[in-house]
Amino acid sequence: MVHARFRGPDAAVALACVGLVCAALGCAPIDVTNTVTIRPRPGPSEQFGGEQLAAREFVADYVQIDARLLIELRELQSCVTARHVPVLRVEKVHRSNRGFVIWDFALGTFTGAFAALAFAQPRLFSDRLIDGTGREVYDYTGAYVIGGVFAAISAGLLAAGIVDAHRSRDTTRYADAFEVELGPEQACADSQPTPLAERGLRLVVAGGVIELEAVTDASGRARFELPAWDASVPAGGRLPAVIEIATLDAADIEPRVLVLSLRVPFAGMTDAHTGVADTRRSARDDEPGPLGLIEGPQPAASPAGAP
Repeated sequence: MVHARFRGPDAAVALACVGLVCAALGCAPIDVTNTVTIRPRPGPSEQFGGEQLAAREFVADYVQIDARLLIELRELQSCVTARHVPVLRVEKVHRSNRGFVIWDFALGTFTGAFAALAFAQPRLFSDRLIDGTGREVYDYTGAYVIGGVFAAISAGLLAAGIVDAHRSRDTTRYADAFEVELGPEQACADSQPTPLAERGLRLVVAGGVIELEAVTDASGRARFELPAWDASVPAGGRLPAVIEIATLDAADIEPRVLVLSLRVPFAGMTDAHTGVADTRRSARDDEPGPLGLIEGPQPAASPAGAP
């Protein structure tokens, strides 16, 4: 009569447990961070294409006669020239595996050592058989199965560690490129002042005390009828005013406004008050304010033959 007793762990359980570990750690996640720097590169700069539209400027000639304000608007386009300067684009790619590669090699080493132990000491993982005479016989099949399974798992983990280590290497890429440098804004070469036709205008006087709207005609002219000014007359007899210009689709207003000044009181003026408002001049004015953006008042023209 023969009795059998198992002396080692179940090979199927060991395979399932370590297989799960291998599946979880065999493909490590890689975090990638890119950093791009620009370095100068020898070579002449080049210019591709012509001028590029940078902004639209507006100029308004206005005349205030009594309570009537006449405005003539023109549009000027500002352009810039773009030059392409040769540069060297350096892209550094930093990859991090969060330490998973260490676990790949650690578990691969551990499972390889366990497989070597199974092959070196098969009796630890083999069944011991005892016959009726008391003689012991060992079946090394289980030990070799366990050793082979753990050897395969070890090889898989070590291979995964090598692949992950290769995937997580930092790299640097170099590429020739061009950096765009824009020149100063200036009037476009083929641009002429054009009347601002069929555009909505809003006149805002004294910070919103008076608000009037008008639309320019085909020649860029518009007229505002100023209401009576009942408040006190400020020192100098001038009121600041702003003209807002609607965009082409009338959904918004242009980013730049025209600043001018009006003479008060509106009624009872004996001469015309004229001036020029220019968005370019307002942008460069050292002391912003409506009085610095217009021409001084000019007397009305004398009738023919008057002394």
